[in-house]
Formats: sequence, C-alpha cells, structure tokens
Amino acid sequence: MNEDEVLRARVLLLASWRLSVPQQVEAYRVLARVSPDAYAPKLAWSLGAALSQTGATPARSEELAGEAVEVARLMRRDHAKRAETLRRALDRHQRALFELGRRAEGRALCEELAALGRAEYERGRTGHPHAMSGRLVTVLVEEGRYAEAAEWHGRPAGSDFWGAVETSAVLEAAGRAGEAVETFGAFLAGLRTTVAEGRTTAAFLVWSLVRQAEVLDRAGRVREAAEHRGEAAEALARLAAEGDPRGGNTLAWWVTLLLLSGRADEPPASAEAPVPFFGQDPMHWTPDVRRAFDGSTESLEARVAELRRRTEADPDRRLPELVTVHRRFTLRVALRTEGGTRRILGPLRPLFDEGVALARRLSPAAEARALTDRSAMLLAAGMHGEAYADFAAAQALRGAPATVPAAAG
Repeated sequence: MNEDEVLRARVLLLASWRLSVPQQVEAYRVLARVSPDAYAPKLAWSLGAALSQTGATPARSEELAGEAVEVARLMRRDHAKRAETLRRALDRHQRALFELGRRAEGRALCEELAALGRAEYERGRTGHPHAMSGRLVTVLVEEGRYAEAAEWHGRPAGSDFWGAVETSAVLEAAGRAGEAVETFGAFLAGLRTTVAEGRTTAAFLVWSLVRQAEVLDRAGRVREAAEHRGEAAEALARLAAEGDPRGGNTLAWWVTLLLLSGRADEPPASAEAPVPFFGQDPMHWTPDVRRAFDGSTESLEARVAELRRRTEADPDRRLPELVTVHRRFTLRVALRTEGGTRRILGPLRPLFDEGVALARRLSPAAEARALTDRSAMLLAAGMHGEAYADFAAAQALRGAPATVPAAAG
C-alpha cells in the first residue's frame, strides 16, 4: 500500500469541508485495504449512498453494489457490524442484478441473505430464523418452487393484511390449502372486529371474504365458501344502504387480490419463465418479472382484438379463450391504473363491462365471476350501490339467497 495514498485519504477525511459521496468513496477505498474492520463498513455505506444518486446506469449501479458486497465480506465474522453491513450490501446487489436480468446471480445472493439470517438467528442475534429470507421467498415463488418458498416463508400473518395474504398465497401454491385457509381466517377474525368498531373500511372485509371463498372453493369446502360470500353480500348491502364513512384509497388491497385471483390463468412458473408472486404487493416483485408482466399488456390487447374477430366466426371454439385472455389483459390495466376512487372508472369500467358481456355468453359460472370482478372494482371506486347490485346478481347465479340493503327493505 502506498503510504502517500493512505496519508492523503486520512487528510481528506479530516478536512473541515463536507465531503461529497465520490470523495468519501475514494478515501474509504484506500483505508479499507489498510484496516478493513474500521473502514469497510464506512466504504460499504458510502457505496450505498453513491447507488442512491441519480444518473448511474444499471450497469454502474451493479458494479458499485457488487463492490459493497466484496467489501462487507472482508470484515471479520465476529465483527459487530458485519451482518448488518453485509445484509444491506447483498440486498442492494441482488436488486441491481435482477434489474439487469441476471436472475441466477441475483437468486444466489438471495440464498446467501437467507443463510446469513439463519446464522444470525442461531447466534442469538435475531429473533426469527427467516429474518432475511423475504427476497428469496419472492424469487422461489416467481420460479414455481412453491414448497421451498413455503419452508422459507417466515413472515407472521397476525392482523397484517400483507403478511396474511402473502402467507396464505404461498401455502396454497405449495398445496397446503388447509393451512392457507387457517392463516387467512385468523386475519379475517381480526378484520371483522376492526370493521365492526368502525376503525377501517368495510371494503377491505368484502374483498378479503371473497378471497377466502375462492380458496375454500378450490379446497372443495363449498359450503364454507358460500358462507363467506354470504357474509360479503351482507357487508356490501350495509355499504349500499349506509355509505362508508371510513373510505379511503384502497386500491393497493383490491389490485393485489384481483391479481391473485387470476394466478391460475397465467402460464406456469419456472426458472426459465418466472411469473409474479401473486398475493404480494407488486412493488416487491423482482424488477425483471415486473417488466415482463407489464410488457405483456400490449401483446394481450392485440390477442384480445384478434380473438374478438375469430369469436364472431367460431364462438363455440374461441369464446372461452377470449374470456380468459380478456381478463388477463384487464388485470394488467388495473395494475397500471393510478389515482384513487372514481378516477379508476374511466380506464377500467369499459373493460369490466366487456368482461361481463363476454362471460354472459359463455356460462353462468363465468358470468358470476365477471360480475364479482366488476363488483370489486366498483367498490374500489366508491360505487357501493352498483357494487352491491353486481354482487347480488352473481350470488343469484350461484343459487344463493338475496340480501336486501336496509334502505331498500
């Protein structure tokens, strides 16, 4: 090591003026080679700060993130700051790799993160063995490795919507439907109380009850599914009669559950062709998967247009595919939609209206599903009366008794 370089670095750090991030990186790079335990954490931090600055290309970001990982690995294993420094560096690097589409490398870092979390738990430094496994779970689900994802998923459900829906989605995908129902049922019990006490909007309860009913149906527990839909109808009837004083921006819940309901219509997931973690907030999908999912919107729109023409000539053969592809396209448009309440009606209502019209031509079961979809969208837009009318029509198609809003009774 050149002693002059070390001296210049120390002088730079002792200067009275505030150093820029590039200056910090330059100084800490030199000193980290001399004393890694003292300066590697600071270099890793300054590299992270450089990553957050605008203007860096994805390739440059990956380079900086990779350097931060290598620096963190230089620290001795019993260093008090090693685990946290390495965790942050690994998390930044895996994100940069997924952004570039380098999926295998990104997955390897997620596995290292999960192993680091488990090791820290065994040393008594964290409170949960899966404290750093969240990103690995996302990657495993996206690649169709559901059993492994369920084993690594350690997020407690509790009263948190995101934890409950993620956990139940992973468990159901892994073939553990009974546990999925139990997990989401525990969340529902708390949500019922919260809604009854007026602390949150009943729209959350309606969407969550419909989600639970879908899982129960797939598990063959048809009677329980019907009970949950009946409870949702009663909640919607109250909203139609009384309004919703606790309303707000509820789009994130609705979109997440809408996308989850369409998982079976999407291609199977694999490492070569990953698909999103349906049931997770889309903000947390890996960047490459999010881009591919969003990028398929235009091709699906073109496929819908083509199938419309073909269906007119051969409805018996083409209509089922048109209904499915139209719904997949609609879900992607819903994901793109920003704004709140009634602003979603402009771009989305024509699509949901067409979905109902197409499904009506196909079968009563398809129509009931499309009406339920439109009801949920209208509920997100604050159109409680219309949302209830659609849901009641869907219930009638399923042979369920009607629930009448109090104001109309």
